This record gives sequence, structure tokens and C-alpha cells, in this order.
Amino acid sequence: MAGTLGLTPRIRPVMPFALDRNFGGACNETINELPDDAWAVILDHDCMWTTPHWYGQIAEAIAFRPDAGAFAVVTNRIASPWQRAPEAAAAGDDIFAHRRIGEARRARRTLLDITCTKGFGGVVTVVSKAAWREAGGYAPAMFCVDHSLFFRTVAAGRRVYLIEGLYVYHLRATSSKPGPQEPKWKDCPCRGPEVLPTERIALP
Repeated sequence: MAGTLGLTPRIRPVMPFALDRNFGGACNETINELPDDAWAVILDHDCMWTTPHWYGQIAEAIAFRPDAGAFAVVTNRIASPWQRAPEAAAAGDDIFAHRRIGEARRARRTLLDITCTKGFGGVVTVVSKAAWREAGGYAPAMFCVDHSLFFRTVAAGRRVYLIEGLYVYHLRATSSKPGPQEPKWKDCPCRGPEVLPTERIALP
């Protein structure tokens, strides 16, 4: 992980929140306040790091692909099949089991190019402020705003990657079920047959 320490001031883990349930707008406000050369790490309220090495893993991925639009992570409960860790199926909500999975996953030193897919689940999303600006930010809604960032980033010509060695636990117990006051991004193309990514890039 040589050379990643110089990136430290640029990585900002944040957990946006909005009382009006406009999560996309809250993400946009948060990223807008960061330095121009920053990378935001957007965290869902119901996720948890499983090892203390997440920061270095993110810094290493950024150092290796600084021109990327965004990065996603691997987790236990997620709609995207390529983002789900199959070894976590039997772990339930045993946090210690998930920590062991996280440690074991660190041996996977690859980035999976997911640009061709139907969009990542934003349990943890790593995005540069520059790419966020080019993409036009998140959609102003509660649901599918992670997909909005994904598709807008791809449309802007940036690649998106999955850090296959970075595993987080996801409770997936949302405090907001769809309703009339909780809009989805109406233009979301996330439905339909999933394209499974195959192109892996080995980290040095």
C-alpha cells in the first residue's frame, strides 16, 4: 500500500441525512461542501465496516484508478448478485462471522469493472467530487439515488469499479419503505436482466 498515505486528506467518510427524506439532495449538499480534490465515502445508516483496514483499501483503489468515477464494495445483503458475497449467506447477523469474512476478503486484491451493469447498491459509495460534478450529482429523491449517480457517472464517460476485497456488513433494515412522500428516481433504468461483469484488474 505504498504511496497511499498522501491521499489521506482527500478521503472523507460521510453519512448524509435529510429529514425531508431527500437523500439524494443531502448527498449533493454534503459533497458540495468538500474540497475540490476530495473523495466522498457515502455510508448507509445500516452498514458497518468489518475490519479496520477499509480506509487503506479505499486509498489504494483510488491511487490505482484515480480517474475512476466511483467505487462500490462487497456486502452480504444486496440486490446486485455480483456485489453479494456468497460466503456470507450462512452468517446471518453474527457480527463476528462477518468480521471473519471481511478479513478473509482482504486477500482478494482485485477491482471488478462494473460499468456495464444495472448499477450498484449504495451501501458504501466512493465518489470523487470531480466525477460527482461531471455527472450532475445525485437525483433529488429517496430511493434509487445510488443508481442515479451510477448511470450519470457512466454517461459522463467514467468507469465504475467494485473493490472485491472490501466487505461490509449490511443489516438492510431501512427506516423508510416506499410511500407517497418517499419518491424514487423516476428515470431509473435499474430494472431488467442483469449484466454480469467479468473484467477484473489486479491491484499491484
